[in-house]
Amino acid sequence: YTEGFHPHLYLMFPLALSLGIESVCEVMDLRLTEELPASEILKRLNAVFPEGLYARQVHEPVHQAQDITNAEYLLELVAPEIEDFAACWEKFINQPEILVQKRTKKGFREMDIRSFLQVEEIRKQDDSFRLVIRLPAGNEGNINVSVVIDAFENYAGKPIKIKSACRTKIFCRNFQEFF
Repeated sequence: YTEGFHPHLYLMFPLALSLGIESVCEVMDLRLTEELPASEILKRLNAVFPEGLYARQVHEPVHQAQDITNAEYLLELVAPEIEDFAACWEKFINQPEILVQKRTKKGFREMDIRSFLQVEEIRKQDDSFRLVIRLPAGNEGNINVSVVIDAFENYAGKPIKIKSACRTKIFCRNFQEFF
């Protein structure tokens, strides 16, 4: 616990998740009062987490929260009105610029997200399209998945529904996975 008038746990979640986005790689940083093996910490955490929430791994910290630069997302999108989704997406991301209105603490500002958007995979899957994209995340800037999908929807002029969105990895400056 911290010292002081209102002691609280040393507990930090370095990269808040956007509303409506799932994750398989949330990071929680905490301090312990005694040395414990990783397996024991994992067991104790899972014993007290709410149903449906569980820890998969425990690591000694290697990086600091300010080292986070990117996050990878797996998206499943449904766009029945777009005939050739892959071709439309390809044209969208190959534009010289992709201007969006990004919400900031001081209001909205126009931002070109083209240089930040990295597409790792796109493939048709039953009635949907599976996209794996990498976006900026961390102290130096975040781009929300919904900003990208809204921009694509505006470009295509057709409705796009996010069937699922899941953050799958968090990266540092050197593209190492963050732990």
